[in-house]
Amino acid sequence: MLKQEYTLEEISYSRKEDRKIMESVLNRWFINPKTLNFVSPDFNYPFKFNKWLNLYYLKQISTITTIILKHNDWIIGHISIHIEGKNGRIFHLFIDPSHRRKGLGKKLVKEIENYGNKLDVRLFQTKIQKKNTVGYLFKKKLGYAKSEKPSSNSIKMLKQIY
Repeated sequence: MLKQEYTLEEISYSRKEDRKIMESVLNRWFINPKTLNFVSPDFNYPFKFNKWLNLYYLKQISTITTIILKHNDWIIGHISIHIEGKNGRIFHLFIDPSHRRKGLGKKLVKEIENYGNKLDVRLFQTKIQKKNTVGYLFKKKLGYAKSEKPSSNSIKMLKQIY
């Protein structure tokens, strides 16, 4: 399924060099408001990297881990997890459109879940926009179930580990 040209790497938004690289990547990925909305439903278009950084990463930097997926040294995927105790909130999953339908999203989710398992995370949660049926079916296929608490424009999905 995955050939050697795909590699996973942990980055940190606390490192200046990682921020600089990710700013360039994210600015390229989020030129379309719909794309940004599916990846980050609570974030308003146009994409502004510093606002993204302050809103999602810098305030809780010590409890957030981000993994990127590279193809021939080019970043093509991104996922983050915020861990609090035995709970892990997975967010900002994105695969570059030219690399979709290859099992890479599943690879990123499994990698971040394995990371959480090593830290004794027992409940993974994620949010999907209600109109993102592809994202919903993808997460359902990976064992996530819809939470009973409905939200206005998003669906909270949970995966319990025993």
